[in-house]
Amino acid sequence: MKGIIGVIPARYGSERLPGKVLQKIGKSTILESVYKHAKKAKMLEKIIIATDSDIIERHAKSFGAEVFLTSSNCRCGTERVAEVAEKIPGRIFVNIQADEPLVPDQAIDEPVKELLKDRKIVCSTPATRIRTEKDLYNPNITKVVMDRKGFALFFSASLLPFPRVYFIKEQPFFGKVEFFKHIGVYVFRKSFLLKFRKLPIGPLERFEQLEQLRILENGYKIKVVVISKDSISIDTISDLKRLRVLGHG
Repeated sequence: MKGIIGVIPARYGSERLPGKVLQKIGKSTILESVYKHAKKAKMLEKIIIATDSDIIERHAKSFGAEVFLTSSNCRCGTERVAEVAEKIPGRIFVNIQADEPLVPDQAIDEPVKELLKDRKIVCSTPATRIRTEKDLYNPNITKVVMDRKGFALFFSASLLPFPRVYFIKEQPFFGKVEFFKHIGVYVFRKSFLLKFRKLPIGPLERFEQLEQLRILENGYKIKVVVISKDSISIDTISDLKRLRVLGHG
């Protein structure tokens, strides 16, 4: 799709798992797996890996990826994507997080379609239903709650919303309680992405360490698209082990 650019922001440093994007899952690294899965999306014109690391640049080029070198001053992945957007043409930019090795094409294509369908939407992102109680209480999984129109109210690593009823249980006043897991893909109109870099970081973003909260704290909306497919974000060694147990490595 012309003018829709996928960008995978990748850094070598990581507080919990240094060099995690170069960790192997089977024959591929996490980064290569993200790239290969992203290429299955139908809505992207091309995919770029954005990094400030020479190590990651060499590795990305080894499997044929286009690489854009960014500054080391980027405070989050979206700022790195914005730096790419400043330099190359495109109308929609898709931030595909480098720690989502099984990112489904649905997680990219469906949020892009939302922006194409409604010009008022400046940012969209995917989520999927949380399927197990273990995932609900996992602090490495970001949860999201939405309003009646599907716009995000809040994102958190904490239990969200707090269930005063049992997990996925029918209650007379609550109906069926459902919880949603955020998947690390953000779709931006170029104009808003460039504006994002100038938005001030608020206390919620600092506290949760979730860059998407910058958008909400500054009064803008994020459309959440619920998809059927799941994805696994790699934050710790245990996440890697889980992926391998599931047969992906």
